[in-house]
Amino acid sequence: MTKRRRILRFSLLVLAALLAAALLLSKFGLEVTRLELRFEDLPEGFDGFRIVQLSDLHGSRFGGDNARLIEAVAEEGPDIIALTGDFLDEGKAERELPELEALVTALAAIAPVYYVSGNHDWASGMAYTLFETLEGAGAVCLRNEHLRLERGGGSIVLAGVDDPNGPADMAEPDEFVASLREEEPDSFVLLLAHRAYWAERYPGLDVDLILCGHTHGGIVRLPFVGGLAASNMGLFPEYDAGLFELPSYTLFISRGLGNSVPLPRFLNTPEIVSISLKTA
Repeated sequence: MTKRRRILRFSLLVLAALLAAALLLSKFGLEVTRLELRFEDLPEGFDGFRIVQLSDLHGSRFGGDNARLIEAVAEEGPDIIALTGDFLDEGKAERELPELEALVTALAAIAPVYYVSGNHDWASGMAYTLFETLEGAGAVCLRNEHLRLERGGGSIVLAGVDDPNGPADMAEPDEFVASLREEEPDSFVLLLAHRAYWAERYPGLDVDLILCGHTHGGIVRLPFVGGLAASNMGLFPEYDAGLFELPSYTLFISRGLGNSVPLPRFLNTPEIVSISLKTA
């Protein structure tokens, strides 16, 4: 074998090893994205309030009984844990549901857990069973509902919207928020959702912060470019993942933890989001 052939063979082996490592990391790795978000209307008592967001699990596992995921969430010391949809899959729901129940039970022992539905949760055909299971495990399912969180003598509103795959007669998000604002005209509002179309479809929504998922970070992430494709958003979507400051609100789109399409995640490590709210 000539020297040039040996170098070429070695280079191909190194490239194959790097590709395999990237694929494995994008399926089984865990990355914590930490942010501090400042708001002028955040009550002083909520300065330092920490939210851990998990999204788009799609039946993925991180260690036996999801031990690595649970440990990573606990290390963040969250005040609440937000689950932003797509925790079940079509055809796999019966297998995934017991594992999800165990996961949420463990998470609820760390901090209060709040859940909103995703499109695959509804498409699984077991959405209502899922809601009952999550609530039995200690989570609160927010289905076009809102509640108050109290801390340090102040309060904020936590709201959650059902995915559009839900009941046909439910209120649209702008209608829901308008109704909420009739009751809470001046409160800080944190909205949990699944879809990532907010900046395009509801740019003027009267809330302070939206946490959502759905995009899987574009599935394949290209350096200096971002996500390759996202459901309902086409190729190279503008709102693929991360933080976006819009005139009406702050939007964070989680890359999520799992996948639901044949194309594997690549250069896209599963993400835990840890957000600390700060007064401006």
